[in-house]
Amino acid sequence: MKAINPLLDKILIPIVLGFLIPIATVVGSKFSTGDWLVWFSNVPIWIWIVIGALITAWIIVIAIRRRISKLREDDHSPIQIISMPDGGWAEAGKIGYAGVYWIVLAPKNPWYELEPKRITARDLDMDTPPRCPKCETEIEQSKSFWGGYVWKCVRCDFQKRNRDSYYREKERALKVVKREWEIKYTPKR
Repeated sequence: MKAINPLLDKILIPIVLGFLIPIATVVGSKFSTGDWLVWFSNVPIWIWIVIGALITAWIIVIAIRRRISKLREDDHSPIQIISMPDGGWAEAGKIGYAGVYWIVLAPKNPWYELEPKRITARDLDMDTPPRCPKCETEIEQSKSFWGGYVWKCVRCDFQKRNRDSYYREKERALKVVKREWEIKYTPKR
């Protein structure tokens, strides 16, 4: 019932009221004059234009309010289990993906130096947020009003629109990096 009440209040009742005006005009015309359209012809055209404009404005306002409420919903990264290797992470390189730079992380073991041969592709991770391609400052992300995301650099004028969040793009970039790591460091059979 809680889901139906807002639907009735915000959508159904105004639509019914919007159609009720012409219906009442037609029915009133029929009972008073015997003709269905006499009252329609007596009402100036500008009144019908105003009524149509009000109904259109109401529909636009509802659409904008729904979009704004959707944007206000929490924009958080997907829930992830945070795991840290024993020695922490070491920067293993950078990759350009989706128009920005991503820092590739590999586990740093305190008992031996970083050796690519001992690290498998499954051990790799990516640093989030990505970096600006101009100045390598961390990118900020905000939702775009019409959908998608805007990535901005706080240091320079770099700005990029992207359909997906950088958490989603991170997963894609990580797949590319893992495959490149396998090609480069996995022994041939």
